Amino acid sequence: MKTTFFSVIIPTYNQGDLLTKAINSVLNQSFKNFEIIVVDNFSEDKTQKIVEGFKSDKIIYEKIHNNGIIAKSRNVGIKISSGKWLAFLDSDDYWYRERLQVVSDFLLENSFYDVICTDELIINKILNKRKIWKYGPYARNFYKYLLQRGNCVSTSASIVKKFFLLEKNILFNEKKDFITAEDYDFFMNLALKNAKFKFLHQVLGEHLFHNKGQSSNYEPHKAAVMSVVKHHVFKVQDFTTKKEKMWNSLKVNFYFMDLIYFLKYKKEYIKGLFIFFKMFLYFPAKSLNFIFFKMKKN
Repeated sequence: MKTTFFSVIIPTYNQGDLLTKAINSVLNQSFKNFEIIVVDNFSEDKTQKIVEGFKSDKIIYEKIHNNGIIAKSRNVGIKISSGKWLAFLDSDDYWYRERLQVVSDFLLENSFYDVICTDELIINKILNKRKIWKYGPYARNFYKYLLQRGNCVSTSASIVKKFFLLEKNILFNEKKDFITAEDYDFFMNLALKNAKFKFLHQVLGEHLFHNKGQSSNYEPHKAAVMSVVKHHVFKVQDFTTKKEKMWNSLKVNFYFMDLIYFLKYKKEYIKGLFIFFKMFLYFPAKSLNFIFFKMKKN
């Protein structure tokens, strides 16, 4: 019996029209050794009809009540998957035809990696803009880097070795206050367990930002990121005992999130200026360094 190489896990809820494009982008891959696991949170639209309409033996359709916690859906997909490698794809995202072929070719020569992340074209429907996001970079002590610098890995652009997850007992955290930032926690846990990350700088998919997307809802998303960071600072990391000092230092990240949000999305320049001065007042050197790093990256 042929071993499944990729299990593609697609959580979804009431995104039938977008889901069609996502599934087609996998079925049309030039590399054919994969299964698709659609985990549906009992959608109230035509999702089930759409999935069943594909009539493909590559598709496994599972329905669960996840209570708004997408981590539950991803974890169900992980548990029922049969692939050697797990590929995650959100139902509002899309892959280019050669993506799995490029990754599989790389893995055949470099099987010692545990996480592969490719680049994406970001389609921002809110701002009506398009931009290529290059993920990474990888750094020594990548766990510390992620905690201090923020997430630089994308779920829909990532492929993870299933054996590593099983061996290290890693799943997506299902805490409610992690919703929309559970992927950040997931990748930090992988890095904490010394997973080997590789960033392939090829644009092999599209990531959609739109008003219905969970991560597009700014305030809840910021709160989720803060919860993840606070959890790791006080309960997980062990590279410093000065946890309160570290937490206060990392708050500049959230000031910066506010600054970008109000300047870029809300066009509230006076409020943005107030946030900048507040950020600079508390953390002058770190604020300037952080802004330089972010601006250079963007």
